[in-house]
Amino acid sequence: MSEIVRYETRGDVALITYDNQPKRNALGLAMYRAIVAAVERANSDDAVGAIVVTHDGPVFCSGADLREPPQPPDPVTGKRTSAAMESMADDTSWLHLLARSKPNIVAVRGKAIGMGATQLLAFDLRVGAEGSSYSFPFLSLGTMPELGASALLPRIVGFGRAMDICMNARTLSAAEALNAGLITSVFPDDALVDEALKMAARMAQYDRLGVSLTKNMFYGNADEADTNALLKRERDAFVTMARARRAANQKIGLAHQQEQQQQ
Repeated sequence: MSEIVRYETRGDVALITYDNQPKRNALGLAMYRAIVAAVERANSDDAVGAIVVTHDGPVFCSGADLREPPQPPDPVTGKRTSAAMESMADDTSWLHLLARSKPNIVAVRGKAIGMGATQLLAFDLRVGAEGSSYSFPFLSLGTMPELGASALLPRIVGFGRAMDICMNARTLSAAEALNAGLITSVFPDDALVDEALKMAARMAQYDRLGVSLTKNMFYGNADEADTNALLKRERDAFVTMARARRAANQKIGLAHQQEQQQQ
């Protein structure tokens, strides 16, 4: 794993830490790919039940790495890629990655600026330290919010607040972010990561299939206008759970029979 993103496990929780402090954890292509690789590593490890993402240094992420040199053009398409292009690509975007991942929590101790703030929106849970802040300076810098923020921010904080935050290029304190619903919990700075790990450890102990199905239902039904479709999604999830439990019980019963035959 790249040294700019550290990966470790704490019991059955994967802890991913941004550590590119010379660039204030700015999101360049190398940084983005290292983060994706870390998340995929956690997803592929059967011993991991949940993921916590955090950072070292006073800045969670200072936004896009505008000083990163351009990538060479793709030999087939002739197009140059970037962190922005890869993180917003059809079917493989940052949003797609976290939506299909194991339960994930982001823990922000310092400043989340620009793309550092919009990347938070795709996490299942967002927690912040008392000294954290969340900046959406896009319009004041002559640019616009990205990473699905135009849809995710209104869903999370409401349309009016989302418009206020972006149109006024606001920076929110931890208390303001909590009040708006941008983050769901606030903890003392020195306790933040431990508290996030405790939350993740609880989730990791739940039935893995139940957690996955519940997450899929929420993501699928969050903006589903068709009542029949959303109820079908729930019914299908319960059927999947029942079949999995029945198969597990049959496996246990078969193993018990084999043990008795061997005695």
